Amino acid sequence: MKFIFRMGRSNTFGTIIRFNSKIKRDTIFNLHQNSSSAESSTHDLSSSQYSTINEPEIIKFSQLAKEWWSPNGPVKLLHSMNPLRVSYIRQQLSKYDKEKLKKGQESGYETTSAYDDQIPFKNLRILDIGCGGGVLSESLVRLGASVVGADASLENIQIAKLHARKDPSLYSGPGILEYKCITAEKLLENGESFDIVCAMEIIEHVNHPVEFLKACAGLVKPGGHLFLSTISRTPLSYVLTILLAERVFRIVPNGTHDFNNYLRPDELQQIIERIPNNNVDNSNTGTIDNAEGVDKKKSSEWGQITDITGIGVNPITGKWFEFNHWVPRRIQLDVNYLLTAKRN
Repeated sequence: MKFIFRMGRSNTFGTIIRFNSKIKRDTIFNLHQNSSSAESSTHDLSSSQYSTINEPEIIKFSQLAKEWWSPNGPVKLLHSMNPLRVSYIRQQLSKYDKEKLKKGQESGYETTSAYDDQIPFKNLRILDIGCGGGVLSESLVRLGASVVGADASLENIQIAKLHARKDPSLYSGPGILEYKCITAEKLLENGESFDIVCAMEIIEHVNHPVEFLKACAGLVKPGGHLFLSTISRTPLSYVLTILLAERVFRIVPNGTHDFNNYLRPDELQQIIERIPNNNVDNSNTGTIDNAEGVDKKKSSEWGQITDITGIGVNPITGKWFEFNHWVPRRIQLDVNYLLTAKRN
């Protein structure tokens, strides 16, 4: 079933919102921008057949680079969301691995030290893919992790490095911070691996989201975790994240989001659970529905979804929160949500 809503805009094309029971995973729009501008941020970042780089998105966020660390600027929602993201990651890791970490036992992580609540991520190597200005990366380093912040925008990486230099404690240990202008697929080609991969608020801004997720999954060490956060594709998410947040209240710049790039939790879960464990081949793409390019015979071989949590923001206080059990599950996951997947 397909419903089409048309809302008039100042341009001649109008806005078309599609609520599909089926969505192709590679229907991300491809705008044509000045190629010379794109090259400054994305030149030679990936040699994969299916590049996940969405040049218009890179250009758009590169233009916001200088505003990344303005708590009341265009990315203020990311700043207010960050404490919840960090808390969620800690909670999920504690839920599944705290006892093993306490005993210093083998748990899929490179750690031999006891669990430390002050630096719980000590000896963990974490990738923050699509790190932007480094908001999440810096928080993870302060908790003891060795973090690689990666972004396809050179401007973002430069801003992240400049900001990190203002805080010498980020480089005094026990955590280690490194920034790279590189894509997930290029990291995979280079043979990189991580205990934890965080892809937060990025999948809705890439081309070929399935290939992007396959690359992220391939970067996770056996026993490690993949953390994702994104926006579901529902009528409510359109109203809140685009109509109100962008066009009415101007909380974020107009054009920040493309509704057609949003993924529902069930779609994201279907992709992840069909990724084969030997995840190095980016040779095929297809649709989410038929999972072409993902080996159905090896369904769930890579790992499994361990948690999906809906989140929201209090419009009065500006603080983000996890929905409690009193809110119907369907409504919890209608807009923003966090997801944890664990590799076998």
